[in-house]
Amino acid sequence: MSRIPCLDDEAMPESLRSLSQGRVINVYRILGHAPRSVGQIARLGAALFAEGSLTPADRELLILTYGTVFEAEYEWEQHIPISRAVGITDAQRDALRGKRYDADVFTPAQRALLAFAAASAAAPLVDEALFKAVSAHYTEEQLVETLVLAGFYFLLGRVCTVLDVEIDAPEGDELVRMAQTMHSD
Repeated sequence: MSRIPCLDDEAMPESLRSLSQGRVINVYRILGHAPRSVGQIARLGAALFAEGSLTPADRELLILTYGTVFEAEYEWEQHIPISRAVGITDAQRDALRGKRYDADVFTPAQRALLAFAAASAAAPLVDEALFKAVSAHYTEEQLVETLVLAGFYFLLGRVCTVLDVEIDAPEGDELVRMAQTMHSD
């Protein structure tokens, strides 16, 4: 049970209810206790899902990487079915769980991206060689988006770990559909 109770549908801020148009996951039910910011947080999450410049597969690899680096089990579990829906394999998830970002199950571009993501999530600076390696495969927009994802999932991850948010992983790609719906408003 979460340290702070999840808000029920009636207690959620109107901004969140109007954005979700359906099931609201527990992290947003907790974030609803901050009604002045939850709507903006939800919009950012939806934009990162539906409008990002990274491929859905790269985005999910990054989110799973951040789940491991930030020790955010909620985010890891939430994104297993989503990552599966966009083609991430069990072998890739196993490599990420073991923090083996250079595993052969990833493309050379993905290995550079995951090393960059893990390094930038773990420390405030990344070395020049790592930056050059990832820059050879990804645009400036994608690199900035990678760092925005890190910040977003740090925010969600810390809310979930500190407040012990109960995992509510949906079946299939429900979250992908929900994020796309939220962003279209």
